[in-house]
Amino acid sequence: MRGVYAEEVLLTSDLAREPVTDPDWELVTRVADGDRAAFGELVERHHRRLLRVCERLLGDAEEARDAVQEVFIKVMVKAGRFRPRALVSTWLYRIAVNHCLNMLRRRRLRRWVSLSPAAEGEDSAAPPDPQEERADPHRELDARRRWAQVERAIAALPPNQRAVLVLARFEELSYKEIAETLEISLGAVESRLFRAMRALERAQEETQ
Repeated sequence: MRGVYAEEVLLTSDLAREPVTDPDWELVTRVADGDRAAFGELVERHHRRLLRVCERLLGDAEEARDAVQEVFIKVMVKAGRFRPRALVSTWLYRIAVNHCLNMLRRRRLRRWVSLSPAAEGEDSAAPPDPQEERADPHRELDARRRWAQVERAIAALPPNQRAVLVLARFEELSYKEIAETLEISLGAVESRLFRAMRALERAQEETQ
């Protein structure tokens, strides 16, 4: 099965045909040879950003930590099959996003079977905390409230739109990088991001 919902992570991209020079490839090669030190360095380099992506997609810090562990296990197992067709970071994003979207799909199935859907989007994460808002408790409280509303709106998005939104707005990937990560067209990236942003705008209007 091709696409972001595939259980098996696809290791090539239609949009990345030319070899790419990336210092992380040496680490991946060493990981494939069983070099534990190289694996530790790869984890150290990319753990934080993958954890951030998983938290945005799953909306749960504990699940995100478990997801990142699973992602790096997959990296270790499949390292020998990696080929230098894209940046290592792009492949890691792809593995993480695929894994999280599959977790979301299983989560929805469990809720459907149990017939007891849980409310998504509880106030699980703090908003950005810039210096100027820390100086004013009232502004900080208002910022937290607005951020909680945004998080609930993001949690309500379809998973494919949520993935594009997280990669574009929080990870600041280019449309081309997102297309390579999710293995979709540039047009699909633009369309999903537009629908996601429209949904967030409507959610904010409803709370005003």
